[in-house]
Amino acid sequence: MVTIRDIANKLGLSVSTVSRALNNNPRISIKTRRIVREYADKVGYEPNYNARSLTLQESNAIGVVFPVNERVIDNIFYVELLRGISKRLNENNFVLSVAVGDTAEAVMESVKSMISRGKIKRFIIFYSHAGDPVIDLIDSSPVDYVTIGKPTHGNDWLYVDNDNKQAGMDATRYLIDELKINHPAFIESTFGWPYEEDRRTGYLELLDELGIKPLVVSISEEDPDAINEFISDHPEIDGVVATDDYIGLKFYKQFNLVHPDVDKHVEIVGFNASLPRELVNVHFHSVNLFPEEMGGAAVDLLVRNDNEPLFGDQRYQIIPHKI
Repeated sequence: MVTIRDIANKLGLSVSTVSRALNNNPRISIKTRRIVREYADKVGYEPNYNARSLTLQESNAIGVVFPVNERVIDNIFYVELLRGISKRLNENNFVLSVAVGDTAEAVMESVKSMISRGKIKRFIIFYSHAGDPVIDLIDSSPVDYVTIGKPTHGNDWLYVDNDNKQAGMDATRYLIDELKINHPAFIESTFGWPYEEDRRTGYLELLDELGIKPLVVSISEEDPDAINEFISDHPEIDGVVATDDYIGLKFYKQFNLVHPDVDKHVEIVGFNASLPRELVNVHFHSVNLFPEEMGGAAVDLLVRNDNEPLFGDQRYQIIPHKI
C-alpha cells in the first residue's frame, strides 16, 4: 500500500507538502500539486480519510520531543537546543510545544495528542535511536520531522548533527598532543547511541594510526562499584574520552575516590560543554557542539517553502565542533 511518505520520498518533497498538494491546498504551487497528483494516480495511492481530516487544519506550532531521561530538564545541552529553536521559531511566527515524560509510553501519548488534537505537523526529536517507539510513531504519521543526530542504519530522514567521528578523533588527539596523555581510555554509556558509536570509531581509528592500544568500556552511572573496579584494574589510565560530560564527570569523581593521592590525576575530555563551571576543574575539558546553532538549523530544515525539494544537503545540516 502506497503512503504519503512513499510519494514524498520519491518526489523529494516533504510529507506535509505532499499532504497539502493532495488536498489542493493553495499554499502549494499549481505545478507541484499537479506533479504530486499525477504521481499519486500513477502508483495507485488511496487516501486515508481519517488522516485526511488532520491535514485540513494545521497548527503553527512545532513539537519538540525529549528523550526519556531523568536529566533532560536540567541538561544545559537541551536548554541551548531549545534556545536556538525558540529564536528561529519567533522569526517565523511559530510557537513551541514540548513532549517530555518519564516513560516512552507517556511521551507517545503526548505526541499522539499533539498530532490529533493539536494539529501539529512538524516535530524536532532530540535524539535518534534504532527501534525507538516514539520515532516509529512519528514516522508512520502524516507529519514532517527532524532528529538531532543522524538516522540509524537503513533510515533516511531530516537531521542535524555534528561530525561525531571527527569529534571523537579530535578529542583523542587533544588528550595526546595537548595534554601529553599516554594511555587514553574511551568511556561510553550502555545505551548504544549512534553518536557514541561514531565518537568511538574516531577514537579507535586515531589510536590505530598512532599504534596505541585502545581501551573501551561501557559504564552505567547507577553502578559506581563497576566503575571503581574498572579504575582499579587499569592503573595505567591517565586520560579519558567520555561520550558526554555527565559520564565524564561521574568517572572523574570515582577516579578521585579510588586515587585520592593529589599527585595522581586523570584528564577528561567530554562532550556538550554542558556542566556548570563550579562542577569541574582544570583537568576536565569538553567539546563544544554548539547546540544553539543545531536547534536553529533544525527549524530551518522544517520551515521552508513548501514547493522546495529536499534533495542534497538540504536533508541535513552538520554543525562544526570545537574543543
